[in-house]
Amino acid sequence: MAKGKRINKKLIYTIVVIVLALISYFGLDNYDKFFDEEYPWESSQIDTTDMINVHYIDVGQGDCTLIVCGGETLLIDAGENGHEQQIINYLNSVGVKKLDYIVATHQHSDHIGGIPEVLENFGANNIIMPRLTEAQTPTNSTYTAFLKAIQKSDAKVIASKVGAEYTLGGAEFKILGPVTNDAEDINSMSVVVKVTYGENTFLFTGDAETEEEKEVLETGANLDCDVFHAGHHGSYTSSSKDFLNAVTPEICIISCGADNDYGHPHDAALKRIKKHTDEIYRTDICGSIVITGDGSTLSVTYENQ
Repeated sequence: MAKGKRINKKLIYTIVVIVLALISYFGLDNYDKFFDEEYPWESSQIDTTDMINVHYIDVGQGDCTLIVCGGETLLIDAGENGHEQQIINYLNSVGVKKLDYIVATHQHSDHIGGIPEVLENFGANNIIMPRLTEAQTPTNSTYTAFLKAIQKSDAKVIASKVGAEYTLGGAEFKILGPVTNDAEDINSMSVVVKVTYGENTFLFTGDAETEEEKEVLETGANLDCDVFHAGHHGSYTSSSKDFLNAVTPEICIISCGADNDYGHPHDAALKRIKKHTDEIYRTDICGSIVITGDGSTLSVTYENQ
């Protein structure tokens, strides 16, 4: 029996020595990564580096954008009903645990359809959305589910306000619209967001149409940006000449579904955009698109390379 105890102690000692040697040789961080192959979820970690990553997620005929900077997260819209699991899988794949902000640009189903499931799976600290009048408020089941999910969550609900600013890691984002709340079409009640990280700038306009674009222009807001997410999926009723002259994008992203029933993006909008940039990326062609910025330069990658 005594001999058996000596053998066990020796074995334990040997294991401890090996473990310490591995930690010493590879470092604690790399040691944890030994298990990535066996436990793949360990390798999905939110990016906490000094960069900004903007994920234009392909959700067909809808909008969904994830912005990550310094480990903090902002989700702008969550696509149409039926794309919930796709969004959940994507967020999981990049290591999202909880969302710091959700911006629901407006209350159409192709922008809020997936928000209930996103809230159920990830939660959110803050939800920013436009305050609608009674006449503007939808009465459909998608909107009802959206409201119920928000009520069940512990998120702080914030009515969008022009000029409001928020931090996101080393970045900040500012609300530029809607300016008024009297639009007949809630497309023109869309929350307009400008994200700034160093010299990198990104503009999001939801489904804002010419009416809202004009109101935002009249505020004198600085709309100049590097990357413009074209309004209303590239509809001819958005991305007007005057608005684009103020935006002057270097890169344009269009979120739309392949062979969609609306004909998005429309030729008229594409022609106006092409007067400013030929660097146009579309989710119906490229799949999901990721733009990474270091505060100075930008790089673009996409799913269907």
